[in-house]
Parts: sequence; C-alpha cells; structure tokens
Amino acid sequence: MITITPTRLHWIGNDDLDNPADLCAHSPVDFSIGHTSLLTDQDGDFTVSAAAIYLLRSLSCNHIIESDGSKPLSKTTATVYENLFPCCGHTMIDSGEPDVQIIGCPNGSNFDVIHQSDAIRVCAGESQNYILNKDEWQSAVIAFADAVRAFYDASLPKLPSDDFSRRGYDAMISEWDRRRKIVR
Repeated sequence: MITITPTRLHWIGNDDLDNPADLCAHSPVDFSIGHTSLLTDQDGDFTVSAAAIYLLRSLSCNHIIESDGSKPLSKTTATVYENLFPCCGHTMIDSGEPDVQIIGCPNGSNFDVIHQSDAIRVCAGESQNYILNKDEWQSAVIAFADAVRAFYDASLPKLPSDDFSRRGYDAMISEWDRRRKIVR
C-alpha cells in the first residue's frame, strides 16, 4: 500500500488565507509505503504543485538524480528533475516545450522512481528500495495530483504579477492537464 497525500494545503501570505498572487500550492506531505513513512508533517512544507507535476511525469519516465547531482549521460534512460518534493518551485518558465521548466531552491526531499517492466522501484536512499505495482503507483500519484488540483479549483483565480509569470503558470497548468488526461 502506498500513500502520497498533501496534509494541509495552503497558500503563502495573508495568514494562509486564499492568496491569488501565490501561484504555488504548499503543504506537508504524508508519503508512506506499507508501514514505512518516507515523509510526514514533521518534514515541513513542500511546493506540492511542483511535486504534482514531477509525480505526473514519473508515470511515463524515470525520475533519477545522480549522486553528484549531475544528469545521466543519456536522456533516454532517465529524465532528471529537481527534488521530487521540492521546498520551492516558485519560478515557472514556458520554454516553448511541452513541459514547463520549474525552478526553485535546492532544498526538498528526493526519491528515485525507476520503471522496471510492470513495476516501479522507489528508492529512498541506498538502503530503502520498494517495488510497487505500476497501477498502485499511478493511483497514488493521481490521487495526490487531483487533491492539489482540487485545491486550486476551489481557490480564487491566480493573478500572476506579469506576462512572464502568466506564461509560466499557463504552461504548468497545460502540462498538468495534458499529463492528467493521459491517465483518465
């Protein structure tokens, strides 16, 4: 059994009330596999909107960061992103590609997600490897992404500060919709 759940969705500013200027949803995350907790509320807030994008990407490609932080030599063997659960994901860039580029700080929590035939291997450090059924991983990722998206949908419309921010935000929502539509 796998659980990936945002536990206290909120916007930054305005004493955690709805904040149209904050384009990123934030929350602590409960991430557990079986009886092992990989993330809990005590690990702090993450930018769960960026995490939702990264998790949705993990449904179709690997999420691996090499131990030295460099990218693998071949983009066909693995796709590299920032932390799977980033502390920050405050800059969204529409680079003209189908996927938005999200930039934040180097802090957060990272896990490798590796596709293996009909399974997904989640690595939480060298000593913690979990083999999951692909359907189980997909269900957990979709539940997480849908919970974050429902928070956006129940909030006031986002008001990016300028055209650059609007294009980046729109690129994020476009990728989110495209990736979510694939697994409906």
